[in-house]
Amino acid sequence: MKSIDFRQLCDNAGFDATNILNKLRQKHHKGLQWYGVDINSENITDNMQYFVWEPAIVKINALTAATEAACLILSVDETIRNPKSSQDGPQPPMGRGMGRPM
Repeated sequence: MKSIDFRQLCDNAGFDATNILNKLRQKHHKGLQWYGVDINSENITDNMQYFVWEPAIVKINALTAATEAACLILSVDETIRNPKSSQDGPQPPMGRGMGRPM
C-alpha cells in the first residue's frame, strides 16, 4: 500500500496519522515490509504474523467491474455513433451550400 492509503486508513479510524506513518516508515526502511496499521491497538504491527493479507479476490472484482463499465461505455458510444439506416434514402452530396455562389 502507498502511504496515502495508510494515511486515509488512520484518518478513518480517528488516529494521529503523522505519528503512525513515521513509525511505519521506520519499520519499512529497516526492511520490515510486512508492517502495517493495527486498528485495534492504534499502532503498527507485523501483518504477516497476524495473517492480515489483501485478498486477491478484491483486486479481481475491481478489475472485472472496471472492465464491464468500460465495455458498457464503449457499446453506448458505438450505438450513438451508428450511421443512419439506408431506409432514409440517399444523402445529398456535400457542397458549398445554397447561399454561396461558385
